[in-house]
Amino acid sequence: MAGTTVSTVVEAPAGKVWELIGDFHALGAWHPDLPPSRRGNDLGGTAVGAVRLFELGDTELGETLLAYDDEARSYTYTFADGTFQLSTYRATLRVVPVTESDAAFVEWSATYDVEQEHREASTALVHGVFTAGLGALRERFAG
Repeated sequence: MAGTTVSTVVEAPAGKVWELIGDFHALGAWHPDLPPSRRGNDLGGTAVGAVRLFELGDTELGETLLAYDDEARSYTYTFADGTFQLSTYRATLRVVPVTESDAAFVEWSATYDVEQEHREASTALVHGVFTAGLGALRERFAG
């Protein structure tokens, strides 16, 4: 099993950051490298089982919400085995208050299985997506 974790501090209250990123269907609204998603079923962005679909060139990527905790400000999702040579992919996005400065600690992590020959490229892809998203989030709330 492999994994990737990227984190940052956003200079805004955790509740405000969560307002932006807490809707599962809103990822494309704040991530600079992802288009807006469309719903893959009738479930809203906080309902377990909700599906978001991204058009990525010739590929449609579907992600399914596995767990959602508004109080803990986190959600976990997956996508189909074989996507980007990964299997058993589980990613969690979470926001935690930094009480000393009224900022937010944001962490995006994933675990997955990947064949050794694809490990470096697949891990770099996941890391790049997470890094770009959190960087944009940090900039959005910067002074």
